[in-house]
Amino acid sequence: MTGLTETAAKRRKQLLRFISTDLLGPIAGKMPKSCIESLEKASSYSDVSSHILDIVPVIEPCIVKHDVAAKLPPFIRTEAVFGKRKLYLLRNATVSPASGMAWIGNRILEESVGSLRRIMDWGDVLHEPLLPARELRIPEPVVICHPATYYHWLLEVLPNVLFAVATFPDLKIVLPENPPRYVMDGLAAALGRDAQDDFLFASGPIRVQRLVVPQYHTQPEFTPPQVLELLRSAVKAKVVPQVPSSAGRPPSGARIYVSRQKSRRRLAGEAELEARLREMGFAVLHCEELSFAEQVRAFHRAEVVVGCHGAGLSNLAWCEPPCRVVEIFPRNYILDCFAWLSFSHGFDYRYVICSTGHRIDEQAMEAVIAAVP
Repeated sequence: MTGLTETAAKRRKQLLRFISTDLLGPIAGKMPKSCIESLEKASSYSDVSSHILDIVPVIEPCIVKHDVAAKLPPFIRTEAVFGKRKLYLLRNATVSPASGMAWIGNRILEESVGSLRRIMDWGDVLHEPLLPARELRIPEPVVICHPATYYHWLLEVLPNVLFAVATFPDLKIVLPENPPRYVMDGLAAALGRDAQDDFLFASGPIRVQRLVVPQYHTQPEFTPPQVLELLRSAVKAKVVPQVPSSAGRPPSGARIYVSRQKSRRRLAGEAELEARLREMGFAVLHCEELSFAEQVRAFHRAEVVVGCHGAGLSNLAWCEPPCRVVEIFPRNYILDCFAWLSFSHGFDYRYVICSTGHRIDEQAMEAVIAAVP
């Protein structure tokens, strides 16, 4: 068998390098050709504008400044700027039920992912535009309800689905196959069990005739006030009976510790802290073992919430003031998303940083106990 000539081998190598660079970007680190681009910025291109059927504003822009009495370090922020949030109704677009990422041709729509910085934290999803897409031939508009982690699903995905449902009454909701329990429970709580007739399931990217793309915020650690109000009015009000209270908060307030002992990112020393807090009348909650409605009700009754930084603290969205929140951070990972949630509801927020890294040392434990009323 005759091998390739040297010239033919060089040409084949050049061709393979060209194809690889064209599809995946240079090794130097540039984005793939299917780059992330703003839909509105690209709307001047004829191959993009022909896909845009409507742009519907759902949240007006605002600047939020929380008046916090305590002196806080710079990494606990109290101000944020929120831009206008919109829904985009597109014709003949492709979307992934696993991540919510949408694209037209070789352009990933920035609005569907929030920003390049955000998508780089998602794991291996940039290959999705290279996967084969199945045609979903239905005339109704479609929105994706992708199963992000509990924090992002509760404070971003679910509100965006609710905005879309309110805007497009005949909407169909597409989910990946076998979504987490909290996704199905949360949708049932917000939309009712009858809404499941409007659910569709897909195992991979789909191409749809009419796609609703909600716009995601570039900084997910900040939740706009309109979203928090939507969760209370459209979700909590359906789960928790509205009993008037002269004190403005639910009776029989609970003291709860949000445990991460069954999580892969738990802190050492947590069992000892839990034992001490139990002696002080705290109930220890493993949120992953509770239904969505049980989490809503438990945090609705809370007057003190203590916990290590983690998804369980997303349920602060259901608490009522006055409420004391004590958050525990490992030394090398501090994110102020739950501080922001606390400030948004007028809670008394405190934090403790473990000086020994991923362990609740004696000093941190005493600081937590001292912060509990």
